Amino acid sequence: MAYQRLKLSTTTPSVVRHFIEGTIENHYFSDIHAMLRLPLPEQEIVAGQNFAITQVLMAVISGISITLYDKKGRPGDLFKAVIKDYFPWNEEPANDVPPKAAAGIIYEVFRNPLTHAGGLFVDMREDQRYLVQKSYSVRVNRIMTPDKLDGHSEEWIEALETALERPHIDQTLKVRNEMKVINIEGLYWCVRRMIQKLTDDKKKMIT
Repeated sequence: MAYQRLKLSTTTPSVVRHFIEGTIENHYFSDIHAMLRLPLPEQEIVAGQNFAITQVLMAVISGISITLYDKKGRPGDLFKAVIKDYFPWNEEPANDVPPKAAAGIIYEVFRNPLTHAGGLFVDMREDQRYLVQKSYSVRVNRIMTPDKLDGHSEEWIEALETALERPHIDQTLKVRNEMKVINIEGLYWCVRRMIQKLTDDKKKMIT
Protein backbone atom coordinates (compact mmCIF):
# COMPACT_ATOMS: atom_id res chain seq x y z
CA MET A 1 0.00 0.00 0.00
CA ALA A 2 1.01 3.65 -0.23
CA TYR A 3 -0.18 7.22 0.16
CA GLN A 4 -4.00 7.44 0.35
CA ARG A 5 -5.53 10.28 -1.66
CA LEU A 6 -8.10 12.76 -0.42
CA LYS A 7 -11.74 11.98 -1.12
CA LEU A 8 -12.62 15.17 -2.96
CA SER A 9 -16.19 16.11 -3.72
CA THR A 10 -17.46 15.14 -7.19
CA THR A 11 -18.35 18.81 -7.66
CA THR A 12 -14.73 19.94 -7.23
CA PRO A 13 -13.76 21.92 -10.34
CA SER A 14 -11.24 20.10 -12.54
CA VAL A 15 -8.64 22.87 -12.23
CA VAL A 16 -8.85 22.67 -8.43
CA ARG A 17 -8.69 18.88 -8.47
CA HIS A 18 -5.62 19.01 -10.72
CA PHE A 19 -3.89 21.45 -8.35
CA ILE A 20 -4.67 19.40 -5.25
CA GLU A 21 -3.82 16.01 -6.73
CA GLY A 22 -0.89 17.08 -8.89
CA THR A 23 0.77 19.53 -6.52
CA ILE A 24 -0.49 19.30 -2.93
CA GLU A 25 -0.74 15.50 -2.84
CA ASN A 26 2.07 14.47 -5.19
CA HIS A 27 4.62 17.01 -3.96
CA TYR A 28 3.67 17.54 -0.31
CA PHE A 29 1.39 14.91 1.24
CA SER A 30 3.23 11.99 -0.36
CA ASP A 31 6.44 13.23 1.26
CA ILE A 32 4.71 13.54 4.63
CA HIS A 33 3.44 9.98 4.28
CA ALA A 34 7.02 8.78 3.80
CA MET A 35 8.41 10.92 6.62
CA LEU A 36 5.86 9.54 9.07
CA ARG A 37 7.50 6.13 8.57
CA LEU A 38 10.64 7.51 10.23
CA PRO A 39 12.65 6.87 12.34
CA LEU A 40 13.85 3.51 11.02
CA PRO A 41 16.68 2.67 13.42
CA GLU A 42 17.31 -0.71 11.80
CA GLN A 43 18.25 1.28 8.68
CA GLU A 44 20.32 3.70 10.79
CA ILE A 45 17.77 6.47 10.15
CA VAL A 46 17.14 7.93 13.59
CA ALA A 47 15.67 11.35 12.78
CA GLY A 48 11.92 11.74 13.26
CA GLN A 49 11.46 14.64 10.81
CA ASN A 50 9.24 16.55 13.26
CA PHE A 51 10.18 20.03 12.09
CA ALA A 52 10.41 19.02 8.43
CA ILE A 53 6.84 17.66 8.48
CA THR A 54 5.60 20.79 10.24
CA GLN A 55 7.32 23.00 7.66
CA VAL A 56 5.68 21.09 4.80
CA LEU A 57 2.24 21.36 6.41
CA MET A 58 2.68 25.10 6.98
CA ALA A 59 3.60 25.47 3.30
CA VAL A 60 0.43 23.60 2.32
CA ILE A 61 -1.74 25.86 4.48
CA SER A 62 -0.06 28.93 2.98
CA GLY A 63 -0.53 27.69 -0.57
CA ILE A 64 -4.17 26.73 -0.10
CA SER A 65 -4.98 30.01 1.67
CA ILE A 66 -3.87 32.24 -1.23
CA THR A 67 -5.10 30.06 -4.09
CA LEU A 68 -8.29 28.28 -3.08
CA TYR A 69 -9.44 30.19 0.00
CA ASP A 70 -9.09 33.75 -1.30
CA LYS A 71 -7.01 35.42 -3.99
CA LYS A 72 -7.26 38.82 -2.30
CA GLY A 73 -5.79 39.87 1.03
CA ARG A 74 -2.51 39.70 2.90
CA PRO A 75 -0.94 36.23 3.05
CA GLY A 76 -0.71 36.20 6.84
CA ASP A 77 -4.34 37.16 7.23
CA LEU A 78 -5.43 34.49 4.76
CA PHE A 79 -3.29 31.84 6.47
CA LYS A 80 -5.06 32.49 9.76
CA ALA A 81 -8.48 32.82 8.17
CA VAL A 82 -8.46 29.47 6.38
CA ILE A 83 -7.41 27.73 9.60
CA LYS A 84 -10.13 29.50 11.57
CA ASP A 85 -12.85 28.79 9.00
CA TYR A 86 -12.03 25.30 7.75
CA PHE A 87 -10.02 23.39 10.35
CA PRO A 88 -12.29 20.79 12.00
CA TRP A 89 -12.11 22.45 15.40
CA ASN A 90 -15.41 20.92 16.49
CA GLU A 91 -13.82 17.45 16.25
CA GLU A 92 -10.89 18.22 18.53
CA PRO A 93 -10.82 16.13 21.75
CA ALA A 94 -10.22 19.36 23.67
CA ASN A 95 -10.09 23.04 22.78
CA ASP A 96 -7.73 25.19 24.82
CA VAL A 97 -8.51 28.32 22.80
CA PRO A 98 -11.20 29.35 20.29
CA PRO A 99 -10.48 28.87 16.56
CA LYS A 100 -9.47 32.48 15.85
CA ALA A 101 -6.94 32.52 18.68
CA ALA A 102 -5.70 29.04 17.75
CA ALA A 103 -5.12 30.16 14.16
CA GLY A 104 -3.13 33.13 15.43
CA ILE A 105 -0.95 30.90 17.61
CA ILE A 106 -0.25 28.47 14.75
CA TYR A 107 0.79 31.42 12.57
CA GLU A 108 2.79 33.43 15.10
CA VAL A 109 4.34 30.64 17.18
CA PHE A 110 4.91 27.88 14.63
CA ARG A 111 4.68 29.05 11.04
CA ASN A 112 6.58 32.35 11.15
CA PRO A 113 9.53 31.30 13.34
CA LEU A 114 10.07 28.06 11.39
CA THR A 115 9.74 29.77 8.00
CA HIS A 116 11.68 32.95 8.62
CA ALA A 117 13.99 32.54 11.60
CA GLY A 118 15.07 28.94 11.99
CA GLY A 119 12.59 28.39 14.80
CA LEU A 120 13.72 31.46 16.75
CA PHE A 121 11.56 34.44 17.70
CA VAL A 122 12.70 37.74 16.27
CA ASP A 123 11.41 41.30 16.24
CA MET A 124 12.42 44.51 14.49
CA ARG A 125 13.97 47.56 16.14
CA GLU A 126 15.19 50.45 14.00
CA ASP A 127 15.34 48.25 10.88
CA GLN A 128 17.38 45.61 12.65
CA ARG A 129 16.28 42.18 13.77
CA TYR A 130 16.89 41.01 17.30
CA LEU A 131 16.04 37.86 19.23
CA VAL A 132 13.07 37.80 21.57
CA GLN A 133 13.01 35.58 24.65
CA LYS A 134 9.55 34.13 25.14
CA SER A 135 8.12 33.17 28.53
CA TYR A 136 7.02 29.79 27.19
CA SER A 137 8.63 26.86 25.40
CA VAL A 138 7.56 25.61 21.97
CA ARG A 139 7.29 21.92 21.13
CA VAL A 140 6.55 19.99 17.96
CA ASN A 141 5.42 16.53 19.05
CA ARG A 142 4.92 13.17 17.38
CA ILE A 143 2.80 10.32 18.70
CA MET A 144 5.13 7.79 20.25
CA THR A 145 4.97 4.22 19.00
CA PRO A 146 5.02 1.47 21.64
CA ASP A 147 8.78 0.99 21.45
CA LYS A 148 9.34 4.79 21.31
CA LEU A 149 11.97 4.23 18.62
CA ASP A 150 10.29 3.51 15.30
CA GLY A 151 8.08 5.62 13.09
CA HIS A 152 4.51 4.67 12.27
CA SER A 153 3.62 1.54 10.33
CA GLU A 154 2.29 1.79 6.80
CA GLU A 155 -1.09 0.55 8.01
CA TRP A 156 -1.27 3.19 10.74
CA ILE A 157 -0.53 6.04 8.33
CA GLU A 158 -3.03 4.77 5.78
CA ALA A 159 -5.69 4.58 8.50
CA LEU A 160 -4.94 8.19 9.46
CA GLU A 161 -5.21 9.33 5.84
CA THR A 162 -8.47 7.52 5.15
CA ALA A 163 -10.20 8.43 8.43
CA LEU A 164 -13.35 10.46 7.75
CA GLU A 165 -13.80 11.08 11.48
CA ARG A 166 -10.99 12.25 13.69
CA PRO A 167 -8.91 9.30 14.93
CA HIS A 168 -8.33 8.83 18.65
CA ILE A 169 -5.21 10.98 18.77
CA ASP A 170 -4.17 13.86 20.96
CA GLN A 171 -5.44 17.39 20.34
CA THR A 172 -3.73 19.32 17.57
CA LEU A 173 -2.77 22.38 19.61
CA LYS A 174 -2.09 22.57 23.32
CA VAL A 175 -1.75 26.00 24.88
CA ARG A 176 -0.40 26.43 28.38
CA ASN A 177 1.18 29.41 30.10
CA GLU A 178 4.53 27.63 30.10
CA MET A 179 4.38 26.01 26.64
CA LYS A 180 2.75 25.81 23.23
CA VAL A 181 2.61 22.32 21.69
CA ILE A 182 1.55 21.20 18.22
CA ASN A 183 0.86 17.56 17.39
CA ILE A 184 2.06 16.55 13.93
CA GLU A 185 -0.37 13.73 13.29
CA GLY A 186 -3.30 15.86 14.41
CA LEU A 187 -2.11 18.74 12.25
CA TYR A 188 -1.77 16.46 9.21
CA TRP A 189 -5.29 15.13 9.63
CA CYS A 190 -6.68 18.66 10.17
CA VAL A 191 -4.99 20.05 7.05
CA ARG A 192 -6.42 17.19 5.00
CA ARG A 193 -9.92 17.82 6.42
CA MET A 194 -9.44 21.55 5.80
CA ILE A 195 -8.93 20.90 2.11
CA GLN A 196 -11.90 18.55 1.94
CA LYS A 197 -14.18 21.04 3.69
CA LEU A 198 -12.96 23.86 1.47
CA THR A 199 -13.59 21.91 -1.72
CA ASP A 200 -17.05 20.98 -0.41
CA ASP A 201 -17.85 24.71 -0.17
CA LYS A 202 -19.45 25.44 -3.54
CA LYS A 203 -19.21 29.21 -3.05
CA LYS A 204 -15.45 28.97 -2.63
CA MET A 205 -15.15 26.66 -5.61
CA ILE A 206 -16.61 29.16 -8.07
CA THR A 207 -13.69 29.93 -10.37
